[in-house]
Amino acid sequence: MLEPRYEVNPDVLVTDLNDELALLDPRTSRMYTLNAVGRAIWKALSAGGAREEQLVHVVTQEFDVAASQAQTDLGTLLNDLLGEGLVRRRP
Repeated sequence: MLEPRYEVNPDVLVTDLNDELALLDPRTSRMYTLNAVGRAIWKALSAGGAREEQLVHVVTQEFDVAASQAQTDLGTLLNDLLGEGLVRRRP
C-alpha cells in the first residue's frame, strides 16, 4: 500500500520572504512562517503534492541532514501543518 500523498490547501495565501515563507490561513486569519527547510517542503508540495519519502529526499538533497533526522523533523512539520489545515493528506 502506498503512503499518503500530501498537498497544500489551495486557500492558504503565501508570501515568499527569500529563505522563508509566510503563510496566511484566510479561515482563521492566523499567520505562520516556515524556515528554509519548511520552504523547500512547501515548494515540493505546491508542485502537485508529494509523498513523505519524496519530501525526505528533497530535504536530504538540499540540506546537510541525515535521512533519519529529516524523516523525524518532516513528520513533526507535516503533523503541525495538517493540524492547522494548511496541508491535506490524500490516499
